[in-house]
Amino acid sequence: MNRTLTRFAVVLALALTPLMPGPLAAKAVAGTAPSYTYMHMTTIESVVAGGLGRSRILFTPEFKGQKEATLENLFSLTGININNVRTNEQAIVQLLNDITSEGWELVQAVPLTQTLQSAGTTGQGIFLTRYTFRKAK
Repeated sequence: MNRTLTRFAVVLALALTPLMPGPLAAKAVAGTAPSYTYMHMTTIESVVAGGLGRSRILFTPEFKGQKEATLENLFSLTGININNVRTNEQAIVQLLNDITSEGWELVQAVPLTQTLQSAGTTGQGIFLTRYTFRKAK
């Protein structure tokens, strides 16, 4: 009975190892935990009527000497500005490409929203997305 349980455990471990991420699987087999450096890129897109909001990309720590970058505001005086949305999307995708080409791996992206209400209306708010990257030390 004990021998059957041991065989089952070994077979299960061998079957699950290929499902683990590449570097993690190799290190798990070797018995050492991987070591990473982490970085956040946070996009903050303002939803303030009239284009008065401030939209930014923040880096922690700095990426290529850059702490933050400017994004376009999503709204203008006439409402949502599709050209600004498109410009922001292009900027974010370009940064994601730059970051991954430097060896960083995107491990998580978390979208958040915050809306301020006053007298039952929502005239202000933000869309925030936090991207977490890691790079093997």
